[in-house]
Amino acid sequence: MAGVEINDLLRFVMITFIISLVVISVAILLQKKKGNLVNGFTLSMISAISVTVSGTNLMMMGYIADELNLGGDDMSTYMFFIIVGLNILNFLLYLKKE
Repeated sequence: MAGVEINDLLRFVMITFIISLVVISVAILLQKKKGNLVNGFTLSMISAISVTVSGTNLMMMGYIADELNLGGDDMSTYMFFIIVGLNILNFLLYLKKE
């Protein structure tokens, strides 16, 4: 079915965001004061983009599940919460480093 394949592709986008946010967390932890790898503006833009796109993907998965009479996807909801949590963690780590 096409809906299942689309859910897998949308889930891949969310996994990509999770991996990139973990990499950003490591970069924040390892950065020195002189060579800033991540600054506040890029962190806020990446956070806004990742939450917006992940939220939109979650809504699209809900619409697809509703149209095809499928059950809800719990894993995607948990992945969205992980993305929001990682964004908050990155922001707190950045504030601690400053």
